[in-house]
Amino acid sequence: MQCLDPPVAARPDYDWNCPRCLVGDGQFGFEEGGIYSLKQFQEKAADFKEGYFQNKMPFDPVLNCSRPVTEDDIEREFWRLVASLEETVEVEYGADIHSTTHGSGFPTIEKNPQDPYSTDPWNLNILPYHPDSLFRHIKSDISGMTVPWLYVGMIFSTFCWHNEDHYAYSANYQHFGATKTWYGIPGEDAEKFEAAMRDAVPELFETQPDLLFQLVTLLTPEQLKKAGVRVYALDQRAGQLVITFPQAYHAGFNHGFNFNEAVNFAPNDWEPFGDAGVERLQQFRRQPCFSHDELLWTAAEGASGAVTIQTAKWLAPALERLRDREIVQRKLYLDKHKHEGPCAVTDTVGEDDPKCQLGFVIDEEDVPEEEYQCTYCKAYAYMSRFKCDESGKVMCMLHAGTYDCCTMSAEERQAGKGHTLHYRRTAEAIEGMYQKVAEKAQLPEQWEEKVEKLLEEDPTPPLKTLRALLNEGERIPYPLKSLPTLKSFVERCNEWVEEATNYIVRKQQNRRKNEKAWRKGSKAAEMEERDRELRKVENVKKLLKDADKIGFDCPEITQLRERAEAIDKFQKDARSAIANPLLHQTSEFEELLELGKGYNVDMPEIDKIDKIVQQMKWNDRARDNRGQFLTLKEVSDLIEEGDKLEIPKFNDYLIHYREQRSHGLQWEEKAKELVTAEVVHYPQLEALSAQAQAAALPVSPETLAQVEQILNKQREAHRQIVSLYERSREEDPLKRPKYAEVRETMENLTELNSKPNGTLDLEKEQKRHEDWMRKGKKLFGKANAPLHILKSHMEYVLERNVDCFDINADKPRLPAEPASREPSPSEAKLHSWEDPRFREVFCICRRIEAGMMIECELCHEWYHGKCLKIARGKVKDDEKYTCPICDWRVRIPRDAARPKLEDLQAWQDEIATLPFQPDEEDILSKIIDNAQEFRSHVAPFCNPVMATADECETQRFYLRKIEGAEILLAFETNFFRQELHKWSPVAPEPPPVLENSKSTRKPRPTKLQKLMAQHGVDDPEQLPQSLRTKPHQFKRKSSEPSSSRPQPLQPAPGRSDSGTPTSHTFPAGTASMHSGPILMSSDVSHHPTNLAGYAGSHDPHFTMSPQSATSPAFAPHAFMHAGGLPSPAFGSSASPRAPGMFNEAGIGRMDSVALGPGGDSPMRDAFAGGAGPSGGADVAQMFNDLTHGAEEEKEKNPDRETEERGKDEPAKWRPYEELEDEIDLFFVDEP
Repeated sequence: MQCLDPPVAARPDYDWNCPRCLVGDGQFGFEEGGIYSLKQFQEKAADFKEGYFQNKMPFDPVLNCSRPVTEDDIEREFWRLVASLEETVEVEYGADIHSTTHGSGFPTIEKNPQDPYSTDPWNLNILPYHPDSLFRHIKSDISGMTVPWLYVGMIFSTFCWHNEDHYAYSANYQHFGATKTWYGIPGEDAEKFEAAMRDAVPELFETQPDLLFQLVTLLTPEQLKKAGVRVYALDQRAGQLVITFPQAYHAGFNHGFNFNEAVNFAPNDWEPFGDAGVERLQQFRRQPCFSHDELLWTAAEGASGAVTIQTAKWLAPALERLRDREIVQRKLYLDKHKHEGPCAVTDTVGEDDPKCQLGFVIDEEDVPEEEYQCTYCKAYAYMSRFKCDESGKVMCMLHAGTYDCCTMSAEERQAGKGHTLHYRRTAEAIEGMYQKVAEKAQLPEQWEEKVEKLLEEDPTPPLKTLRALLNEGERIPYPLKSLPTLKSFVERCNEWVEEATNYIVRKQQNRRKNEKAWRKGSKAAEMEERDRELRKVENVKKLLKDADKIGFDCPEITQLRERAEAIDKFQKDARSAIANPLLHQTSEFEELLELGKGYNVDMPEIDKIDKIVQQMKWNDRARDNRGQFLTLKEVSDLIEEGDKLEIPKFNDYLIHYREQRSHGLQWEEKAKELVTAEVVHYPQLEALSAQAQAAALPVSPETLAQVEQILNKQREAHRQIVSLYERSREEDPLKRPKYAEVRETMENLTELNSKPNGTLDLEKEQKRHEDWMRKGKKLFGKANAPLHILKSHMEYVLERNVDCFDINADKPRLPAEPASREPSPSEAKLHSWEDPRFREVFCICRRIEAGMMIECELCHEWYHGKCLKIARGKVKDDEKYTCPICDWRVRIPRDAARPKLEDLQAWQDEIATLPFQPDEEDILSKIIDNAQEFRSHVAPFCNPVMATADECETQRFYLRKIEGAEILLAFETNFFRQELHKWSPVAPEPPPVLENSKSTRKPRPTKLQKLMAQHGVDDPEQLPQSLRTKPHQFKRKSSEPSSSRPQPLQPAPGRSDSGTPTSHTFPAGTASMHSGPILMSSDVSHHPTNLAGYAGSHDPHFTMSPQSATSPAFAPHAFMHAGGLPSPAFGSSASPRAPGMFNEAGIGRMDSVALGPGGDSPMRDAFAGGAGPSGGADVAQMFNDLTHGAEEEKEKNPDRETEERGKDEPAKWRPYEELEDEIDLFFVDEP
C-alpha cells in the first residue's frame, strides 16, 4: 500500500484507491497527452470537430447540405456524452500551462515597458498584486495563483466541478477562439452541492473522500437543480473576462479551439473565505499553496507598507481568530504535556523540581515553508510547531504528540522527550499586534461617536469644536458616514462668519478682503450692485436671524450683536450733528465720519457728514493757503473743487482765488508771447520773472521754468564772455583761456536770439587768434583748408619728423636689403623701434619695409614706391632707377608745403601775444624741439672746411633724412646737396639754392571749374542760371585773404624742389654708368604692367639695357665696381643678376639687372643723344607719367587704387589728407 498518501502498513477495511491507481485502471480521469504547437493543436481540434459532427447533423434543404453545428447542439451533445454509460469520447486539453515558461498573452513590464497595458490593473500579470489585493503580502510567487496559467482547449475539453484553492477569486480571460461555456454555483450553495455529489456517487466518496479536489467529477445541472442547488450558465467568447467568487463551484467545457489565461486574486473581503479554505484543506490533508497565518502576520507588520485603516478593517478580525486559535491549540497540547510532567513553558520549575523534558524555542526569523509544514495534515504551522528531534518531522499543534513520528511512545511524546516546541511569536506579541491593528480599525467608529456625542449634548455646538472634528475626520483615510454632512454644515457656518466679519471689522478697506463674499460677479456693474446690497443695514439684522436658524455658536455672533447696537447709536448721534453743524468742530465731524465708515454699511447719515467734512476742510485749506504761493493749476483745482462741493458764491475765499486765477492767466499769456517772439525782449522777461518770484501771482511752473531757462542762458553767456575777455588780458599766457573753450562759447552764442554785451570784443580777440592760425596754415600750404585741419596736419608732421630726425636708432650704415621673406607688417608696426626684428629702416620716410620698394642703382638705398608716387604698373623689370638724393633733379612728391624751421620759430614767438592759448602750442613746440635737436646733431657735418669725400655717404644719409622730414632745414639741405654734387656728381650742373619747399600735388579743380568743364564754357556767366554760384554762398565768421584762382595745371617735367627743370641729355659715358633698378615687393603675385606707349621715351633715371658689365661711375670710396658690389640678399658674395624686377622663385630673393657691353638701350641712347624715333623729347612726359601715374590712375579708377593699397600696405599715415581731399572740392590750393 505504498501508493497511498500517507503509505499504510496494513490494508484498510474499506476500498481505498489513490488517484494514480484509479487512472491506471482506466476507469475515469485524465491522462498525459502529446506535445503540440498551437498550430498543430488547432488543426487537430478542427479535424476532430468536423469529423465528429459530419454524419450527426440533419440535411438542410434550404442550404442543400448538412445543417451547421450550433452552440446549443454542442452543449446537448456534451451532456449526452456525460450521461451516457456506454459511449466514450477522448479529447485533449492543454490545461495548467505555466505562463512563466511559455509566455503570457498579456504584455509584461519586462518585455514591453513602454506599453500602457503592461501596467493596466486588469492585466492578469498585474491583477494579483493590485494595491488592494491581499496576495501582495505573500513573499513568493505561486504558479497558478499569483502567476497566470494558460489553457488551450478543443471541443468537449472539460474542467470538472471545483472551486479555487484557498477559496480565492479567479479571473479567466479568453484571448481568442471558440466559445467556452461556464456553469457556476454560488458559494452559499457549496455545502448543498457537496451533499448532492455525495448522494449521487456515494461509492466514489467512500473510496475517495477528497474526490472534489481531484477535478474528475461531473454532474449535470439538471441533477443539481433537483437537489436544490442553484446553477447558472454563461458563454464566454473572445475578449471577455469571467470572475469566480470565493467558495463558488464551477465547471465547463469548450466548443472548439480557444486560448484562455487565468489567475487568482484576493480583495479585502476574501480573508474569511481564505481562512475557511485553509481549514478545509487541513481537514482533507491537502497541500496548501501558502501559509495563511504568515500572510496575516506580514500584513500586520507592514512589510509591504504601513498598515492602513482599510487593511486594519479586515486584518483585525483575522488576527483575532488567529489569536484565539493559537491560545486554544497551545493550551490543548500544554495541558496534555503538564499531565505527563512539569512544564517549563508556562510554569516556573525550581531547582529541586523534576526537569521539563520539552525543548522550547522562540524563532527570531522566518524559516522555509517545508520546515514548518505538518507531516500529517500538510497544514503550515507558522505560529507554533512541534518538531521531533529524532526524525526531524514537524507537527502542528493539533497533532503534536499524537502522530507516530519516531520510536517513542505516545506518553513520552506528550512529555516532550526528544521533541522541541517552536513559537514564531509569543501570546503576548500576538495580543499586542492585535490590539494595535484593532485600534487602527476602530478610528472611524471612534470619530463617529465623537460627532454623535457633540450633537446630542449641545443644540448649538461651538464652531471651533466642529472645525476640529472636521479636520480630524479629513485626516482619517477612510470613508466616514457623517463627514460629508459635517463638512457642509461647517462650510455654511464659515460663510456666515465670513460675511459677518465684513461688518465686524472696523476699517473700511477691509470690507472687500474676502472676494468670495464681495466679488462674486464678473462685471463691474454687477459687482457694484452686489456691494450696495451687502452694505445695507438690514443685512446685519438678517445675519443675526440666520445664526439662530443655523444653530451654532461662535464669538462673531456676539460681536455682530454689539455692532448692531453701535450702528443704532451712531445714527442717532449723526442726525443730531447734521441738524446743528455750527456747534461742532471739523475734528468732531471727522471722528464721527470715521466711526460711521468703520461699520461697513451704507447709511444716509454718512454721506451727509462726509460732505460737511469736505466743505469744512476746503475752507480750512483755502484759509491756510491764502498767504502761500500756489501755482496756476493749484488755484484752478481749488476753485473747481469748491464748485463741486457747492461752496456758496459769496464765499470770501472763493472770490479771492477767482481774482488770483484771472491775474495768473494774464501773466501766462504775456510770458508765452515773449518766449515765442522772434526777438526776445529780455527786460520784459526779467520783469515777469521778478513778478513771479515775488509770489504775487499764481503762475504755471512750466512757463516760469521756460522763462528762467532763457534768462539763465543769457546770463550764463554774458558771464562766460566777461570771464573769457578778462582772462585773455592776463599777463601770464598760461593763465589765458584755451582757444577750444572760446570756440565752444562762441558756438553756443548762435543758439541765442540776441548777443549779450561784450560779444563783439570777444569776437575781435577770436579773429586775432584765428589770424595767427591762418598764418600757420599758409606756412604749411593749407591756406584754404578749414582751421581744424591745422592741428591734424601738425600731428602728422610731428609723427613724420620723429622718424626722419631720429638720431638714436637710425644711424649711418651700409646699404641694407629688405627682409621680404615675411609678410609686410601692419601699419601699427611701421615704427621700427618697437620691434627688434625690424630694425632696418629705408627710404626718405625712414620707416620699415612696406609694399612695393625700389632700389637706387647708385646708393643702393631702398625706397617705398608709395613715398615716391611710383605705381607698380608703371615700372618695367629691366628699368633702372636713380633716387632724388643721388640726383637732385629727381622730384620728391610732396603733399604739402614744408615750412622753414626759422619760420616756425618766428610763428611760435607770436604765441605770447595771443589772447588765448592755442591748441597747437604743444605740438608746435615738439616739432621745433625735435628739429632743433637734429640740427644740432648734424651741425658738425655741415662745416665746409672740415668736409671731405670720405663723409659723402654720411652726408647722403643725413640729406635723405632731411628730405623725408616735413619741415625744411634750408641751410643743411643746400649744404648737403652741394657737397654731394661736389663729391659724387650725377647731374651736369650743381643744384640750385633751395629757399622753400612747396607741394607738388596737382591742384584740383573747384566745383565751379568742374561745372564749367561739363558744360564746355569758359565764363561762369555762361552757365545756366540754376547752376550759377551765388556770391557769399559759404558763410564765414571772418574773411580770409583769398588767393587768385590758378589756371589748370598741365603735366610738368621732372623738377627739383627749387623748380629748375631737369636735363635730359648726358654724355654717353655717363649714361652707361647707370645700373638697373632692383625692385622689391612683398606681393609676388602682382607684376608690373608693360610700359606701352613709351618705346620712344627717354629718361636719365630709368634705363633699359641687356646684360653688360658695369664700370665704376664715381669715386672708389663712394661706390664699388658692379662686379664686386655686395648684394644685401646674398651676403658679401657677388652673384650674376638676371633681368627682371621680381624674383620668380619667391619672396625675399632679388635678381639684378646687369648691363653687358655692347647692349642696346633706347633710353641710354636717348640720354646720349641717340637716334630714337623721337629722340629725348618724350623723356619728360614719360617721367612725369611715372611719378604722377598713381594719382592720375587713382582719379580715373578709384577702385583699383583701393585694391593696390590693400596689396601693398594699409596706408594710414596721413589721416588729414582724406579730409583735405574732400575740402579741395570747395577750396583751391595756393599756387
